[in-house]
Amino acid sequence: MPRAFTEREKQLIRGRLLSVGDRQFSAHGLKKTTIEGLAEAVGVSKGAFYIFYASKEALFMDVVEQAELRFRQEVLAAVDLPGPSPRARLLAVLKKACHLVKTIPILQFFTGNDYDLLIRGIPEGKLQEHLAGDRQFFEELITRCKKAGIPIRARADEISGLVYPLVLTVLHDDASSPSNLGGTIDVLLELVAAFCLGEIDIQTRNPIDPTLQRAEGYPA
Repeated sequence: MPRAFTEREKQLIRGRLLSVGDRQFSAHGLKKTTIEGLAEAVGVSKGAFYIFYASKEALFMDVVEQAELRFRQEVLAAVDLPGPSPRARLLAVLKKACHLVKTIPILQFFTGNDYDLLIRGIPEGKLQEHLAGDRQFFEELITRCKKAGIPIRARADEISGLVYPLVLTVLHDDASSPSNLGGTIDVLLELVAAFCLGEIDIQTRNPIDPTLQRAEGYPA
C-alpha cells in the first residue's frame, strides 16, 4: 500500500508528474508511455501514481491544459504588439499561434494515432470541459483584439471553424519538404485575418469538434 504523503510532498510530486508527463508524452505518445515509466521517472511506486491520477490519460489531459495555458497567454500577449494596420497586427497574432502549435510538441498529439485511445480513457465530461475552454479562448481573443484596436467582426464559432482545419494543415506541413505549404498557409492566414475584420465574406462551416475529425475525413 502506498505510503501517505504530506501536502507539501503531494504538491512536489504532482509538479514532477506534469513535467515528466510532458517529456514522455511528447517523445513517445500516449500509447507507448506507461504508468510504470512515469512513476519510476518521478520516484514513486505505480500504486502511488493512482493517488494523483486515475489513469495516464487523466495526467495527459492536465499536461495538455498546462501547455494550452502557456499557448493562450502568448497568443493574447501578441494582440498588444504594434503594427502598421489592424489586419497586419491580426495576421501577426495568427502567425504567432501557428508557430506555437508547431513548437509545443504536446499540442501536436491531436493529429496522432493515439487520439482514439485518449477519447476512450477519459470521462466524456472532461473532454466537453476541454472543448468549452477552447470556445472561451476564442471569445477572450475577440474581446482582447477589440480593446487593442483590432475590430474583429466575426463570431467566435466562425473563427474556430476556419482555424481548426488550418491548424491541422500547419501541423502536417513539413518545412523541409520541397513541396511544403508555407506560402499557401501564409495566404490562408491573410484570408482568415481579412474575414475576421469583415473585409471579405467566406462561407464557414460549424467549428470542428476534435472528436469528429476522423468522421469528417480530416487527417489523423
